[in-house]
Amino acid sequence: MPCRTFSTKPKAIQFSTQDLNPVQGRKEFQGFDWYSKNMHRGGSNLKAHATPQLSCPLCSANHVPLQGSLTDGVYACTCESCGHFFKFRAVQDVRTSAVFTLNGKKYTVGNEYPPSTTLNTFLRRNGFLKGTKGMCYEGGCGVCLVSVTLYAPILMQQMHYTVNSCLLELFACDGMKITTIEGLGDPRHGLHPIQEQLAKHDGAQCGYCSSSMVMNMYGLLKSKAKPTVADVEDQFDATVCRCTGYRPILDAMKTFCVDAPSHLKKAVVDIEDFDAKLCKKTGNVCAGHCHDNNGTNGGSCENETSRSVHIVGSTAQWLKPTSVVELLGLLKKHSQDNYRLVFGNTGCGVYPKYSAANYDILIDTRHVMTLYGIDFDPVIVLGSNLSLHNLWELFDRTSTDPSIPYGRAFSEHIKYIAASGIRNMACWAGNVMLKHLEPSFPSDIFLLLESVGTKLIILDGDGNRSEVTMPDFLKLDMKGKVIAAMALPTYDTQDIYIRTYKQGLRLQQCVAYVNAAFNFQLDAKSNYTVKTKPTILFGGISATMIHFSATENYLTGKALGDPLVLKGALKTLEEEIKPEPAFFNPQYRKSLALSLFYKFVLDVCKVKASAAYVSGGTGLTRTPVVGTQDYGTRPEEYPLTQAMPKTTAAYLTSGVAQYVDDVNGPPGLLFAVPVLSTIGCGSLDTVDASQALEMPGVVAFLKASDIPSGGVNNWRPLGLFGGQVEELLSSGPILYAGQPIGIIVADYRETATAAAAKVKVTYKDVKKPIVTIEDAIKQKSFHPNPEPWKIGDAKKAIAEAPHQISGQIKCGEQYHFHMETQSCLCVPTDDGGVEVLASTQWLDGVLEVVAQVLGLKQSQVTVENRRLGGGFGGKITQNFLVSGLCALASGSLGLPVKMHLDIHTNMKMCALRMAYLLGYQIGFDDNGKLLGINADVYADLGFGTAEGDGSIYAWLDNAYFCPNWLVNTHPLKTNKALATACRAPGSTPAIFFMESMIEHVARYLGKDEVAVRQANLYVNGQKTITERTLQYCTLQDVVKQHITDVNYAQRKADVEQFNKNNRWKKRGLALMPNMFGISWAGGTYTTQLMVYHGDGSVAIAHGGIDMGQGINTKVMQVCAYELKIPMDKIRVKKSSTVNNANSTTSGGSITSELACQGVIECCAILQKRMAPVKATMPDSTWEDLVKKCFDSQIDMTVSYMTAPPNKGYQYMTFSAASVEAEIDVLTGQYQFRQMDMLYDCGESMNPELDIGQAEGGFVMGMGYHLTEEIVYDPNTGEILNAGTWNYKPPMPKDLPMNFNFKFQRNRPNPVGVLRSKAIAEPSLTMASGALLAVKHAIEAARADAGHTEYFALDAPATPEKVQLLCMSSTDDFTFGK
Repeated sequence: MPCRTFSTKPKAIQFSTQDLNPVQGRKEFQGFDWYSKNMHRGGSNLKAHATPQLSCPLCSANHVPLQGSLTDGVYACTCESCGHFFKFRAVQDVRTSAVFTLNGKKYTVGNEYPPSTTLNTFLRRNGFLKGTKGMCYEGGCGVCLVSVTLYAPILMQQMHYTVNSCLLELFACDGMKITTIEGLGDPRHGLHPIQEQLAKHDGAQCGYCSSSMVMNMYGLLKSKAKPTVADVEDQFDATVCRCTGYRPILDAMKTFCVDAPSHLKKAVVDIEDFDAKLCKKTGNVCAGHCHDNNGTNGGSCENETSRSVHIVGSTAQWLKPTSVVELLGLLKKHSQDNYRLVFGNTGCGVYPKYSAANYDILIDTRHVMTLYGIDFDPVIVLGSNLSLHNLWELFDRTSTDPSIPYGRAFSEHIKYIAASGIRNMACWAGNVMLKHLEPSFPSDIFLLLESVGTKLIILDGDGNRSEVTMPDFLKLDMKGKVIAAMALPTYDTQDIYIRTYKQGLRLQQCVAYVNAAFNFQLDAKSNYTVKTKPTILFGGISATMIHFSATENYLTGKALGDPLVLKGALKTLEEEIKPEPAFFNPQYRKSLALSLFYKFVLDVCKVKASAAYVSGGTGLTRTPVVGTQDYGTRPEEYPLTQAMPKTTAAYLTSGVAQYVDDVNGPPGLLFAVPVLSTIGCGSLDTVDASQALEMPGVVAFLKASDIPSGGVNNWRPLGLFGGQVEELLSSGPILYAGQPIGIIVADYRETATAAAAKVKVTYKDVKKPIVTIEDAIKQKSFHPNPEPWKIGDAKKAIAEAPHQISGQIKCGEQYHFHMETQSCLCVPTDDGGVEVLASTQWLDGVLEVVAQVLGLKQSQVTVENRRLGGGFGGKITQNFLVSGLCALASGSLGLPVKMHLDIHTNMKMCALRMAYLLGYQIGFDDNGKLLGINADVYADLGFGTAEGDGSIYAWLDNAYFCPNWLVNTHPLKTNKALATACRAPGSTPAIFFMESMIEHVARYLGKDEVAVRQANLYVNGQKTITERTLQYCTLQDVVKQHITDVNYAQRKADVEQFNKNNRWKKRGLALMPNMFGISWAGGTYTTQLMVYHGDGSVAIAHGGIDMGQGINTKVMQVCAYELKIPMDKIRVKKSSTVNNANSTTSGGSITSELACQGVIECCAILQKRMAPVKATMPDSTWEDLVKKCFDSQIDMTVSYMTAPPNKGYQYMTFSAASVEAEIDVLTGQYQFRQMDMLYDCGESMNPELDIGQAEGGFVMGMGYHLTEEIVYDPNTGEILNAGTWNYKPPMPKDLPMNFNFKFQRNRPNPVGVLRSKAIAEPSLTMASGALLAVKHAIEAARADAGHTEYFALDAPATPEKVQLLCMSSTDDFTFGK
C-alpha cells in the first residue's frame, strides 16, 4: 500500500465500530464485534483456514490442490471453471528457521541457537560484527543499538528503527533487515557522514559507546531526514556516555539538523535522502530485488505475506503465527504450558525472571498484522502490536485535535518512558501485561490509559472476546488469552482537563518515583466546578490502589477554584495516600503525590492563582544544549598546541577499534563467570555446583582449593601491596556481599551465566552486615587510625575566634560506570606461560597477580592492552581480581578463557568510590576569614585497608588559607568491597566538604558566599595545608576574571528577582574557585621509540593506557614537534609488559604528560645519536637521514623511563566555575541553566582533547553530586541497585543548557611538560558548584516557607532530598494572596 499523509488523525487498518453512545460528552467503546470482523486480516479466516485454496486469476473460481505433499516450487494448473492456465508457488505452511538480512547479506538461523538467544549474542558470538557492544544486557546502557526494519502501521510500510540488540530475540528478527555499525562505513572504504561528523567533533573519547551513538542518529535520519535539534536531544536518551559529557556528541548530530545553532551552521551536512524506495508489487519498503523464500531469484517479492515459523530447540520452542486465528490456536494448545508471548522482550530488562530462557514455549506476535490496527472513527481503537513509539506518533499527531484532549499530554509523557531503542521495540500491550504480572511496576502506559477510561479487548483460544476496564484487567486470569486492542474515547465537549506527570531520578530513561494522571470535567465559568466524578491516579504509591476514590468523591460537584475545597481535597488525599514499602522513600513519594495534585490544580485553575504561584502549575522548561569552547593555540608550534580530534577517531566511530571482549581468541576459547556471595558477613557452609555442572556446555566449577600448587589465593600483588591479602576466591570467610566464591567455565558466556545462578551456596555464622557509616560509628567498627594532621593550634584558634560554628556533611559512593566492564582474556603459551589481554589501567599489577595466583615467574607472563572503554580509576586495581580469576580458570584447564563481567556482577564484586562523613568546627572573624578548622573525617574503607586509610587532608583546604588545622581521620570497617580509586579520589569529597564549610560560614554571617570565598583565597607565598609554599598562585586574578566573564553581579540580581516573583520555582547561582595539586610522585612510565629505516616511520610504545583521554594523539603531536616530522609518519603501538615493563598505573591526571615527557627524552636521545650523521648532511630529508643512520649502524630504538622525584605536588592548577540551577519546589526536579568554567590548563598540548576531558569530568562530577547513589540491603549487604534500572549517571538532558568552557590564556606552566597542565580530575571536583547552586535554590524555597536556619545538603542531592529539604507543607498549597 502506498504511503498516505494526514494532518491529525491517522487511519490505517480499520476496526469496525457500532453502538457508540456519548456519555458526559465522551464517545466511548461500547462493545462492537471487532474480533469477527477482522479475522480475515493477516492471511487467515476463522472457518476456512485448514485447507489451502487457490483462486483463478481470471474467473476467481476457488480450487483445492490435490491431496499429497507439495514440495516448495512452482506448479501449473488449468482452471476447472474457465480453462485458464495459470501458475502458483507452493511453500511449506511453516518454516523451521528464521531468515533476515544483516548489512545486506541473508542469514538463516534455526535450532542451532536456543530460542532465548538475542541478536546481540548472535552478532558477537560469531565474531564478525563486534562493533555492537554489550554491557548491561537489560536495555539501560545503550551500547548495543542497531537499526532494524519494523512495520510502521501509520505509514503502512517497513521503516528503519533503532533498537537494543541485547533484548531483541534472534528468532524475532525473522523478515527484518538489520544494519549494524559495520554496515555504514569504515576508514578503509569511507566513513558514513554520521561517523565522520562524530569523529570531527571529537565525540568519541574511549569510543565504547560511539557505535551506538552513530546508530541512534542513523535511525533518526532514516525516519526523519531533516530533524531539528529538539529531535536530536529527544532521541539521544538511549546510550550512556561516561567520557565526553555528551556536548560534542550532540554537536556532531546537530550538524544534520535544519535548525542547527549558529556555531554549527557552517558544518551542517547535506545527508542523502533517507526515504527508501517502495516495492512496486507490495507498496512496502523495497529490498532492491525479488527472490523466493529460498533466496534464489524468483517471481515473489520478499515483502509478501510473512510465513509462520516453528523452531523446536533443545530447551524451548519458538512459534511465529501470522494471523489472529493461528495465534489463538497456539494459545489454546499451550494454555497450560510454560509459555510467553513475545513482542519486544523488553520486560526482561526490568524483571529478569521473564527472560525467554525461563520458558518452554515462546510465541512471537509481531507478524500478526491485524494487531497493528488503527481506527479513529468515531472512537479510537488501537491494536496491541503498536509500539510505544507508534503511540507517541499517534498522540503527537492528534495533540491539537479538540476531540482528543489527552493527545498532547500522552505524547509528552510517552516521550519520557524508557529510551528510544526500547520505545521502538516494546508494544503497549506488553507494558500493561508487565503491570498485570508485577502490580508494583509503575507502568506509565497503564496510568495513561486508565486516566481516560480505556477498555481492553481480550481474546482467548476459543475465539471468545471480552472487553474489560483497566482495573478489571489486573484481576483477570490471562492464561491462554491475549490483549488484542484498546479502545479509547473521543470527546465532543471542550471542558475536559487531562494532565499527566512523571517524576524520576533523572529526566531521561528513568523509572518514576511517582507518576500521576488527572482527568477532570470542569465548568471554568463556575469557579471550576467539577461536573462529573473526576479521575485521580497515582503510580508508585500502591501495587493495588489505582484510583484515589475518596478524593474523587469529595471533589465531585465542588468548585476546584475554591481555596476551601482545595484545602479539603488535599486533606482527604493526604489521608488516602499510604505508600507501600518500595525502593524509594515513602515520605517523599507521599509528598510528591500531593504536590503533583496541587500542580494540576494550579495549572487548570491558573486564573485563580496569584502571579507568583502560577509557575507552579507547569514543569521546568528546557531548551537545547548550547555551549562555547574558548582557548588559545600557538600556530607556530603546530602540531603541538593544535586542536584536533584523536588520530583514532574514525576507527572508534566506525566500530573498527577493538576492546578486550571484541578479541575472538584462539580455537577452544571458554568463558568464565564468577559465583558471588549473597550475604555480607558470615562464612561458607556448603557449595554445591552439581546442577550447574549438569548443564550442557558447562566445563568446570573452580573454587579456592583449585588454586595450583605454588599459587597464592591472593589477588593483591605482594610486590605492590606488601602483606595485604585479599582472597581471590573465599576459602570460608565472607567479608562482603559480592565476594567471589567460585568460577563457572563454559562454552559460552550465556551458558556460564545461567550455570552460575544454579550453584547452591549455604552459609553459617551469618551476622547482620555493617553497610552505613552511621552503623559503623555506632558499633565502633574502625580500622587503625592514622596520625592526626596538625597545622598550628586549631582548637585554641577556634575557641578564641569571634565566631564558631559546627556541622556535619556527607557524600556517598560512586560506581565508575566505565562502559567497558572488567574484562580479561588469558591464553596459555606453548612454553608454560600465559598471555593476558586485560582491561586494566595497570599492566604491571596484572602481571604480578597472574604470576602470583598461578605460581609462575613474572617473566612467564605477558600482559597487553591497546585501549580501554573507560577506566576512571576503576581498572587500576580492580582488574587484578578479574584477571586473577580468568588466569586461574585458564591455568587450571590449560585452555584459553575469557571473562567479561556484566554490569550487575561488576557493581557487586568490584570496589566503588569511598563514602565519607565530615564533622567540623570552624572559627572565623566578622568578615568570614578562617582562623581554625577542626575536622573529623569518617572514611568508609570497606572490609580492609589495602588501598589507603581514607585520608583526604591534602585537598581539604581547596583554594583557601587557614592558619590552623586539626584533621582526624577515622577509617571505618564495613561489610563492603574494599573501596578503590575513582576519578579524583579523595580530592572530590574533600573539596566538596571545604566548599560546604565556606557556605556555612557565609550563611552564618549573612554574607555573600563569593565575598567570603574571596576573603580566604590563597595568595603567593602562603603555605597550604600540606605546608607547601605556593608559587605562581593566580587564584585571586582567576576568580576576579571569572566574576567579570559571567557577569556574576547582574545574574545574581536576576536570580533574586526570579525567586521573588515565583513561589514554586526557584533558582540558585553558585561560584567556586578550585586549586588542585598535581603530583608526579611514583610516575614511572617506560617509553620505547623505534624508527624504521625503510621509510623513516616512527613507532612509539609508552607505558600509559589509552582510556579515551587522547594520550596517544598527544604523544604523536609531541613526537612530531620534537623530530620535526609529519604526524602521519608516527604510530602508537599497544602497551605491554614487554615493551613497557615496570610502568605504574595510568591515573592521577599525570599519565599523558609523563608519557609525552618520555617521548621528549627519547627524541632527545635519538637526536643526539643521529647528530653526527646529520652534521654531514644538514639539508637532507628525514627519510634520507634515517637511512644514512641505519647504514652507519646507529641504534634507532630508544627507551626511557620517567622517574620524577617524590616532592609532593609538581604544580597546582587554579580555576573557577559557576553554575546556575533551577528547581521545581513541588517535585524536587532540577535543571541547570548555565555552567561556566575558567580553567587553568597552562598551554594545552591539544585544546580540543582537553576541553573534552574538562566537560566529561564535570558531567561525571554532576552524577556524583546529584544522581548517583548506591543503595544496600541492610539485612544482606547486597547492592540493591546494581544495574541501570535504579543507578543513574547523567544523560544528555542533565547537561547545563548553556555549557561554556574557557581556558586561561597566556598562563604557561613553567614546571610542566611543554608548559601544559593536567585536566582530567580538577574539572570533576568543580561539579560541587552544581550541588551548591541547587542548595541556594532550596534556601530560597525554605525562606518562603519560613525556614531560614542553615542546613547541610549531602551528596548526592537527589530530587527526593531536594523536595523534602524545601520543607513545603500542604498548608502552603494555596492559590496565593
